[in-house]
Amino acid sequence: MNFVNTLPYISNPVEEFSDFKFVSWEKEIYPKFKGKVKESEANFFGDFIIKNHLKSVIDFGVGGGIELSGIIEHLNKKGYNLHSVEANEVDDEFIRQAKKLFKNKKQEVIIHKANWVDLPKADSAYTHVFDFGFLTGNSLTYIGGGTRDYTKKAQQSIVTKFAELIKKDGYLFIDSRDYDYIRSLMNLPINDVLKNFQFDYTVYYHGSGKDIVVFPAYISDTVIVLHYYDKKRKIWSKLDLYPIYQKDMIEILSKDFVIEKIYYDFEDKKKEKSLFVQYLARRK
Repeated sequence: MNFVNTLPYISNPVEEFSDFKFVSWEKEIYPKFKGKVKESEANFFGDFIIKNHLKSVIDFGVGGGIELSGIIEHLNKKGYNLHSVEANEVDDEFIRQAKKLFKNKKQEVIIHKANWVDLPKADSAYTHVFDFGFLTGNSLTYIGGGTRDYTKKAQQSIVTKFAELIKKDGYLFIDSRDYDYIRSLMNLPINDVLKNFQFDYTVYYHGSGKDIVVFPAYISDTVIVLHYYDKKRKIWSKLDLYPIYQKDMIEILSKDFVIEKIYYDFEDKKKEKSLFVQYLARRK
């Protein structure tokens, strides 16, 4: 096969899946790939909220609401009541999915519709700042483009927007894919990338790992294109992402926050490769 780092894969499927139909990632791939929240992850967030007596929570990119719903459920089981649970989202499909889920679970969550660049302005308006905000699932790296410097500045501006909605000494939990590891795969043949990009799908994505193949089909310093192939339904989609490397993320967060801990797939010690790197930071 051709090398993975080739321009055609920015917009086209790899040859093995060339007959697959292109679909919306948000509507057709994400709900199945996301799956249910793993209990240990809900415990991670819920126990942190309880330990630090946090009472107001915001999910900065709620997606379909699955993760936030799982956290609320965990806290309810523990008998811990939040004063406010709110979420931010811009994608109409995700807002529809989240509203449906919260309604079915009888969970009271205010969803604010806003682009991150417009924060703290939103519809409906935000009325207060929060003890704890989080953005998971690699969402910050949707922002960027052009050069690495531009991407870094763009992502920095978004993190500062988040900071405006978090109280002094409040917390932000944010993640990204392990782009340092992904970059190490640059220029490998596709089959080698597939082999080296195999993970135990227990971090955020708990859906059909056997049916859905995901891997970086195009890798550069400034753009990563992730392809998603649902082998059972013969459909595919992709995400164009603007990578942020660990030393840059530390610098970005340090403007408005003090980094208290860095996790690798929710584990305390650094691993040779991680699906995600997570940062816990406290507002200055």
